[in-house]
Amino acid sequence: MASENSIRVLDPTAPQSIATDGMAERPESLAGKRVGLLRNSKLNSEPLLDAIFDVLAERFEVSIAYKADKGDASRPAEPDFLSDFSNEVDVVLLANGD
Repeated sequence: MASENSIRVLDPTAPQSIATDGMAERPESLAGKRVGLLRNSKLNSEPLLDAIFDVLAERFEVSIAYKADKGDASRPAEPDFLSDFSNEVDVVLLANGD
């Protein structure tokens, strides 16, 4: 037991882990892929996605950009919206602006 004059030091770090359960498989290449740009109506989310797409298009010969706005940043996208969106694209980029 610690005395009244001692200091107890706690280590808040933990080993890093990356959860991969439920994640979509990454494509081998982006060449010819339809890239979805999904923004959330926050300021600067659209210019951020456009800038990232421009770099991808320049480096990886992506096919097209399919742009959509999921709406309210504080709420998840509607399942029907996500289903429709996922049918139009091969990969998706998300942005959170401000």
